Amino acid sequence: MKQALTRRIVLSIGFVAVACLAAPPAFAGQDCECVGNGKRVKEGSVVCLQIGSSQRYLARCERNLNNTSWKKITDGCPVSQMSPWTTANSALNQG
Repeated sequence: MKQALTRRIVLSIGFVAVACLAAPPAFAGQDCECVGNGKRVKEGSVVCLQIGSSQRYLARCERNLNNTSWKKITDGCPVSQMSPWTTANSALNQG
């Protein structure tokens, strides 16, 4: 009786070991994406994330272990502004 129980345990351990070795590893695919501001972006992309109505920051889509996540780069987002000189010069050039 004791010998039969030991034999079953050894066989069970063997089957579990074979099943674990035969299973393919779970790796993230090549085309990883993050979701931010309601859009999908490729891994490595940098976007300005809008969190709620007031918080904004610059973030990069990166892979952490086997998942994609946002890595905060800086607080706030860059803003471009037109110079009044550029506007005046373009009006003169068109006119």
